[in-house]
Amino acid sequence: MAKSKAGRTRWKRFGLALVPGVVIISGLTMAAANGAIPMSFAISGTAFKVSGDHMEATNVVQYGSVAGTKGGKDDAKPNILSGFQHAEFTNLCQSVKVPLPFSILGHDSVVMVIKSGGTATAENMIADLAQLTGDATFKGVDIGIDAQATTKGPLAGTAPKPGMFGQQVDKVIVEHPRQTVYAVSAETFRLPSLDLSVNFDNQECF
Repeated sequence: MAKSKAGRTRWKRFGLALVPGVVIISGLTMAAANGAIPMSFAISGTAFKVSGDHMEATNVVQYGSVAGTKGGKDDAKPNILSGFQHAEFTNLCQSVKVPLPFSILGHDSVVMVIKSGGTATAENMIADLAQLTGDATFKGVDIGIDAQATTKGPLAGTAPKPGMFGQQVDKVIVEHPRQTVYAVSAETFRLPSLDLSVNFDNQECF
C-alpha cells in the first residue's frame, strides 16, 4: 500500500468524508473480547447531534456501512463507520430530541443535552456517522485503499469483505465540528465537568 508523504491537507467546511465520528454519549460503552472492537447492536434509529470548539483524533479508519434497527432492512441507516484510537476535544455538547408519548404543556418532545467543559477524551471509539462539517486539517492520509488493508485504530482490517473503499489518517484536527450520529461505542469516555439537562425549548447543540 502506498504511503502518503508527510504534510498537511486542508478542506474548508468539510462534510461526510475522512473525519472520524468524534462523539460522546453517556452510558453507552461496549467492547468485544479484545477490548477494542464493539459488538454489533441494533440502533434506535434516532440521530443525535454533537458539537465542540476543537477536536483532535489519531489513527482513524473509515468505510461505508449500514446501521440496522429492529425494524429490519426497511429501517437500515446508511452511514460512514468511523473508528479512532484516541481523541481529545474541548467544550463538547451532545443533544437528542426525544418524542413524548403524550403532549405535556403543549410540548410533544423534550431535548436531552450533555455538556462537558475542559478537555474530554475517548479511547478506541467507533461511531455510525451520518454527517460532519467543520474546518479540518489532516496528516498522513491514505484515501481509496482496500478497507480490509487498513492498519490504524480499532477498525483496522475489519471491513466485512475485500475491495471495499476505505480511508485512514494518522491525525485529524477539526475546528468547530458539527456532527449527526446514529450510535457510538468506546472503551472509555472521560467527560470533565459533566452537565446533563432536559429542556422543552428545542435547545440543541446546533
